Amino acid sequence: METFRLTTLEELAEVATKVLAVAGALPQTAAVVLALKGDLGSGKTTFTQTLARALGVTEPVTSPTFVIMKGYELEGQIFDTLIHIDAYRLETSVEMTVLGFANLIATPRILIVIEWAEKISDLLPEQTINLTFNIEGDERVITLNYG
Repeated sequence: METFRLTTLEELAEVATKVLAVAGALPQTAAVVLALKGDLGSGKTTFTQTLARALGVTEPVTSPTFVIMKGYELEGQIFDTLIHIDAYRLETSVEMTVLGFANLIATPRILIVIEWAEKISDLLPEQTINLTFNIEGDERVITLNYG
């Protein structure tokens, strides 16, 4: 477990790079899942945007609150696709099943970032990388837990 205390977007970019190194080191036999947890406004979407930029995504990355899931094709990366999921509006994890989540997490070379992951925790694979976001004063605190 690692904890990062941040006050700048540059520091957030460093954390995103660290998380990508951890994700890239995992076996690519299935999707790699990043489970983002934290209160509204704690930095989950900003982290996802920063991570997407680090992967070369040039289009705007917004939280897919109403569409639930959005994909971004990646070129020249260890992952072929970045999938951004916002589970905030889900009533139950069954809704993700209907969207084909089981097939998605079984697909190699996909990086899946899930905001509000606690809402579908029963569907997450064992090797999920967990990131918890908190606000403490003027700092964002991110706890990275994996392995």
